[in-house]
Amino acid sequence: MEIKKRSPLYDSIHSLLVFHEVVREKSFSKAAEALFVSQPAVTKHIKGLENRVGWELIQRGRGEFKLTDAGEILFKYTQKISHHLVEIENFLGKLQEGRGGLLRIGTTESYSRCLMPRLLSGFQNHYPHIKIALDVGNSEEIEKSLTAHRNDIALIAMTSTPSRFQSIPFLKEELVLLVSPMHPLSQKQQVSLKAIKDFPFIIRAKGSTTRKIVLQAFHEMEIRPSLIIEAGSSEFIKQWVSEGRGISVSVKRIAEEEARRGLIRMIPLKERLYLEVALLFLKKEANNPVVKNFANFIVERGKEWIA
Repeated sequence: MEIKKRSPLYDSIHSLLVFHEVVREKSFSKAAEALFVSQPAVTKHIKGLENRVGWELIQRGRGEFKLTDAGEILFKYTQKISHHLVEIENFLGKLQEGRGGLLRIGTTESYSRCLMPRLLSGFQNHYPHIKIALDVGNSEEIEKSLTAHRNDIALIAMTSTPSRFQSIPFLKEELVLLVSPMHPLSQKQQVSLKAIKDFPFIIRAKGSTTRKIVLQAFHEMEIRPSLIIEAGSSEFIKQWVSEGRGISVSVKRIAEEEARRGLIRMIPLKERLYLEVALLFLKKEANNPVVKNFANFIVERGKEWIA
């Protein structure tokens, strides 16, 4: 069996750290105790350094400990090395605890606007050393991004959870009818899906969970809506609705701002359709400390940040 030799760089760094400890303790024996090595081993490291640089580093005599000029200069450098190593140790500890590193999150275009800014603000208040990369797409695209390892975790709506994933329920979102304030249905307190079948209908594009739920409801009620356009953007849909170009069914939360401004009207559906929003990640990522911390924060504190 081939035994690989240790890198000379490793031995040099090790010797420099031994030298730093000897100077800090001003004693070979105390440095040996602090490093859990023998005193002869400490002496060997110091002699090795002196042979390498060609200068004496420590003047050793009975009861005397003094650095040479070369030793003084080298000690300044080892102080920097020691400081950086402490920073590295702290960073590695944060990674192990899930308090540092990079978290790649996928979500939909709508939630990237109305949910994620507040959620991520709250999360980073608790975990300031975790960097966030936010990816946006429809629910189907974001699910695939987890499988492809482009994202670590997702906040999306799901109708079912594939076996390779673990999901944690987060929100139950109501779907409502969106119409222009001038639309004939705008003064209704409640509307059935049957009442909207003859009006021009704007539906979300393929890959959207909202689309799946709405089309399933139409199918179960044997309704053939008058589809005029498919749109991948909720902003586009709200704009068209506000201009009276058509009506749509969307998550209530997504349209609340426009409704407050009087640009559109939100009307509850008699059939009460809901969107189940969950955290989704691969089961093999369940022990990833950064993923666990984000999931725990969303479950325990998330709703108070979006209330």
